[in-house]
This record gives sequence, structure tokens and C-alpha cells, in this order.
Amino acid sequence: MELTIKKFMIKIWPWLVITLGSMMSAGGYVVFILPMNMVEGGVTGLGIIARQLTGLPIVGVTSLALTAVVFVAAFKILGKGFGARSSYAAVLMNLLIDLFLVLKIPKVTDDMLLAAFYGGAVVGVGLGLIYFAGGSTGGSDALAQILWRLKRIPIARSLIIVDVFVMGLAIITFIPLEQLMYSLIFIYVEVKAIDMVLVGIQANQRVMIVTDEPEHMKTAIFDTLKRGLTIFVGSGGYTGQERYMLTSVLPKKNIPELRRIVASVDEKAFVVIHDVHQVYGEGFETLPQPPPHKKKSSK
Repeated sequence: MELTIKKFMIKIWPWLVITLGSMMSAGGYVVFILPMNMVEGGVTGLGIIARQLTGLPIVGVTSLALTAVVFVAAFKILGKGFGARSSYAAVLMNLLIDLFLVLKIPKVTDDMLLAAFYGGAVVGVGLGLIYFAGGSTGGSDALAQILWRLKRIPIARSLIIVDVFVMGLAIITFIPLEQLMYSLIFIYVEVKAIDMVLVGIQANQRVMIVTDEPEHMKTAIFDTLKRGLTIFVGSGGYTGQERYMLTSVLPKKNIPELRRIVASVDEKAFVVIHDVHQVYGEGFETLPQPPPHKKKSSK
């Protein structure tokens, strides 16, 4: 019974995450971004432009119509694996935007800068949840993948071209330079929030220690910080002498204590510390479960 419930939750969990992310993103657009006449790139930006030109609450419908055209091409060119989750996320988020507009949910603040920051954070976290669960909301993402498949145009370049085109169209149609500046702030915060969700909030750092006291160093670090290490044996490029390098990944908060440990064991140690992201394994995050593969029936 417990195994059945666990399997059910594993299957339904991504859809719940996409639903939550879609609600957050739609709400962020309606209460922060749209009342301030800010805009962003992609098909959502085209939907915002359509709303400004017509005065109708058709941000979601316009975005969804454009996305549907691109998604049809994506299914044919990229294959069916492109996905049910992307279709669900795109439909849900865009319909929720128009629903919230029809319900006339009031804006939260009259301050443009606060709206840009709060809107970017809320929309970004919502989109990050959708991407984390394997979904996609915009036709521009799919269009970029199609151009890569057909013309080998880099995805990042395609996305930049689309965003520049939409922002240019917004400047021509309705958006003054003041709104453009705040729109760029909103987009920047949005991207950072997406990265925070996808990469993770916890900050970890990888440490590489070159020392002549590998055993003492290993014991001191393990006894104090309870962190394992990997030891490599190499030789100095200049001296040719055999050297030992210890490497480990630690939370950033443990780095000051690590430096003190290294200094107490070997003052001549050579230490390199740099940021890392998405650390999986014992003591950190668990690897995401692979999707179940359908077994081919044998004839």
C-alpha cells in the first residue's frame, strides 16, 4: 500500500509543482507587472503588447495562441517527448493570467521599482518551479529549440533575438523609456530568481588542497568538519616532486574553519576555493529520479 502511494506521489508531484509555479507566475504578472505597463520578451511580451493595443484582458489568450502554433511545430520537429508538461504549464499559466485580469485583482504597490523587484521575484520563482518540474511556458523556448535543430542557430542567440524584437516592438507601440528601464530590472530579477530555484539556495564550495601532509590534513578535516575527502597523487610541474592534492565540497559556512585547519596542519599548503552548483550525493541533494522507461513488447 505504501509503495503504491509513493509511486502515485512521484507521478503526481511534478504536476503539483507546475500548478503552483503557474499560479505564482500568473499572479506576479497581474498584481505587479501589468498594472505598471512593464513588458518582457517572448510570447508573454507579445501578449502584453496586444493588451495595450486593444485594451482587452487577452495577455494569456494571445500568448497561448502564439505558443500553440510553435508547439505544433515543436511536436513535429522535436518529437512527442517535447511534452505534456510543457503544454499543461503553458495553457494553465496563460489562462490564469486572463482569469486574474477578468477578476480585477488589485495591484499591490504603486512604486515602479518595488513592482519590478517583487514581480521579478514572484514570476521568477514560479517559472523556476515550472522548469524544475520539467515544463516550459513559452513558445520562444520551443522556437529556439526548433531553430537549433533545423539551422543550428544557438539557443541563447535565438532567445536574445526574440527578446530584442519584442522589446523593440514594445518601444514602438506603447512603452516609454522609463517603463523600459523598470522592465529590464524586472527581467534581471526574474532571471536571478529562476537561477536560484534551479541551482539551489544553498551555497557550496569546492576546495582543492595541495599539501605535503595529506594524512594529517585528512584526519584534521574529517574530525573537525565531518567531511570526507578525495586524495590525488601528482607531481609538481616545476620541481617534479610527488605532491598530494585533497579535494572536497563543503557548505560555504564551513570555509573559514577549513582555512584555520589547513593553516594549523601545513602553513605551506596551496589552497584553491571556488563556487559549485548542483552538488548531488551523500551529505548533499539526492539525484533526481530517472523517468520510467516503457518496455518494448517482444513479438
